[in-house]
Amino acid sequence: MQPVLFRWGPYSLYGYTALVCLGILLGVAYVCWQGYRAGYRDTGLLDGALWALVGGLVGARLTYVIPNWADYAGRPAALLSFWGGGLVFQGGLIGGAVALLLYALCTQLPFLRLVDLAAPAVALAQGLGWMGAHLHGANYGLIVRSPLSMWLPDLYGVYGPRFPTQLLASLLGFVLFGVLYRLSERKLQPGALALLYLLGNGVGHFLLEFTRADEAPYLDLLRVTQVAELLEAIAASFLLLYLWGVRRARAKPASQPQVTAKEM
Repeated sequence: MQPVLFRWGPYSLYGYTALVCLGILLGVAYVCWQGYRAGYRDTGLLDGALWALVGGLVGARLTYVIPNWADYAGRPAALLSFWGGGLVFQGGLIGGAVALLLYALCTQLPFLRLVDLAAPAVALAQGLGWMGAHLHGANYGLIVRSPLSMWLPDLYGVYGPRFPTQLLASLLGFVLFGVLYRLSERKLQPGALALLYLLGNGVGHFLLEFTRADEAPYLDLLRVTQVAELLEAIAASFLLLYLWGVRRARAKPASQPQVTAKEM
């Protein structure tokens, strides 16, 4: 493993930082490309992506800093030093969604269409981000002997036959991206693509978190993040069922035969 890609004097480039930034750039490029195909102006989508990016970074950082405030109370400058880690995805997802909602309200753009464009991009960025976690040794898996286990280190450099949690999470992100990209070619209800992302992400990461060995706050037997992912998947399921019901209700009158006056 190589957490630091290279050093230049006092400066270091972390693999985690490089892959997260690459994921962000590719995600923004994907949104602009798909938005252009859908008829949106590039500048409007780029502005929306920047809003979501800032909101996501702020939300992800605050969600990490607040529970660990004792580590930052005496050194406020460290609040901005997140290039080696210290981001919580669930907080970033909420922060990005709130920022995108505010942007949609300011520009009169349809929020549901915007989140549908963003969903595959987020999955792609996640896949690359988890590859960065693998290089950094963060979010490491349990030591367990299994056909999938690999000789991997934890965050502190201790090697063992670990479950490849980071690599499987990365694979989940890329699979979600591929599936959502294919579904984006179909005429789905506005918001459905984003809800499918939330469902797949919530279920997938809820299960993968059972294989993680890094420290985390717990709520009874589950990690706090698992509780959030479970709620995410449940909410997405109910909203998808609602959209499906609305679509069926709209399609039903059109499919019913028309009764003419002669037939009466």
